[in-house]
Amino acid sequence: MKILLLVRDRQSKAGSGRNAANMIQAIANAGFELDILDYDGHFFSYVLRACRAAAKADIVQVVDMNPLGFAGYVATRLTHAKFLIVAQAGYALAPLEHLKTKLLSKLAYRAADRIVAGSSFVAKEIERRVPGVHVEVIDPGIDMAKFHGAGTPRIPDAVPFMISVGAVKARKGHDVSVRAFALAKKTIPNLRYIIIGSQTDESRFFASVRSLAQEFGVEDDVEFLAGVSDEALNDFYSRASLFILASSNIGSHIEGFGMVFLEAAAYGLPSVGTLGNGIEGAVEDGHTGILVPQNNPEATAQAIVKILCDKELARKMGERARAFANEHDIPHLTKLYAQLYHGMLGR
Repeated sequence: MKILLLVRDRQSKAGSGRNAANMIQAIANAGFELDILDYDGHFFSYVLRACRAAAKADIVQVVDMNPLGFAGYVATRLTHAKFLIVAQAGYALAPLEHLKTKLLSKLAYRAADRIVAGSSFVAKEIERRVPGVHVEVIDPGIDMAKFHGAGTPRIPDAVPFMISVGAVKARKGHDVSVRAFALAKKTIPNLRYIIIGSQTDESRFFASVRSLAQEFGVEDDVEFLAGVSDEALNDFYSRASLFILASSNIGSHIEGFGMVFLEAAAYGLPSVGTLGNGIEGAVEDGHTGILVPQNNPEATAQAIVKILCDKELARKMGERARAFANEHDIPHLTKLYAQLYHGMLGR
């Protein structure tokens, strides 16, 4: 069986890139022949390459709709290959909102032999926008072997700190988490906050978040770090007391799952996330962390305080978080994709 994978950012350190890399590893581990076609930014020549490659494939698998879904649609109309769409988040939904791409996106979704989403939330959003299609769910996987020491008991720093990981941009809700941090410090005065991620994606938003920290008088306790290596990031995970990402939906740009929640869970970190997006699949509310309404600093602060002021609760959440991460290890993802492929080809 040969799989042609159309992908755009597998080298990226962002969640989509890590997800794609883990997906590739899972497919390869299953023993399938895999042909990877990286998107080069030149759509029409890419479609021609996809058509040529699809002629030798059993399944054409695309990650998100824009632009790969369009390429996969054309390639599978001109060949006998089956068409599989894997929908992660914004790039799967945004084309359904724009006049220029809406009709073609619906056509491609309806033409797909199978559609798989990275969370129940994304699946429901596609089904809502494209009536009549059925979307399955396969959670993203995580390579537990890359998280050194993740299986050993955690030893948090004596001074508690919470961390966020991800580019500093409005959709990630750093403005909300900084406000919540300032409120939580009234109960936990020595609490610190480390924000790890690119500061250039939305430079104005980054500047506004720094200004917020100054406005609330917590600038000395909020640290922004960029260009952090995987090794250093793992060290932060192992020493932190809490993981937080107060993501909010901005149009069709949503948190499709939240790979960083799985990474934090691998180290037994309890977490605080938001409702109404894919994080609902990455955090077991009340068991691996607490989910709060979007854009609600007060509820977010209450969740922070509840976890950090109850050591037994934090311990139980951390234990369940580590088990949850193990349930998403690569071998599990390999099994799910093997079942999916065999089902598509009736084998």
